[in-house]
Amino acid sequence: MAQPQQPQPHQGPAFKRKQIYINMDLQFKYSLILVFTMFIEMVIVGVALLYVFSQPKPDIPGANIYFIYKAVLAIIIFLTLCNITVGVYMSHKVAGPLFRFVMCAREVANGNLKIQVNLRKGDELRELESAFNDMTEKLRGVVREERKQLEDMAAAAALIETEINKAKVDKDKVLEEVKFIKETAPKIYNHFNS
Repeated sequence: MAQPQQPQPHQGPAFKRKQIYINMDLQFKYSLILVFTMFIEMVIVGVALLYVFSQPKPDIPGANIYFIYKAVLAIIIFLTLCNITVGVYMSHKVAGPLFRFVMCAREVANGNLKIQVNLRKGDELRELESAFNDMTEKLRGVVREERKQLEDMAAAAALIETEINKAKVDKDKVLEEVKFIKETAPKIYNHFNS
């Protein structure tokens, strides 16, 4: 009996490596948030330094430097906290959905094709959500079709067994069922690239 031909691994579609904007809406949105945050920080630093340098100068030697040092340190701490807040917000909009996709992909790998990704309103990666859910829906259809084909093959094998166990074998009927199994089996094991 001939062994089924093993398909070659599929590498997926080729992507341009030098393409800067892959998802223009997503990248533009986060670039604007980043530029706006930097602009606000520059304004805060400018106003704070203007305030520091407009204060009356005490007559104590080194007092100006100490005052400026405290003001700059306070500005740096404040801006660091602002950057952390904006960074956590921005990363959560992408990391949260990615975490959900990883969990759902593990479910699919374990055989659960009923899983659907449902992102929260305002989360990013909506296009990926739609593609993932379409993929699982199509996989469910393929599995249903292949189960039906396997049931038909099992019925054909049972009929062959019955015919062979009879005293008088209907050769044409047995050959018809063998031909059906021979044609259906490659459809099942060649369906996916693996």
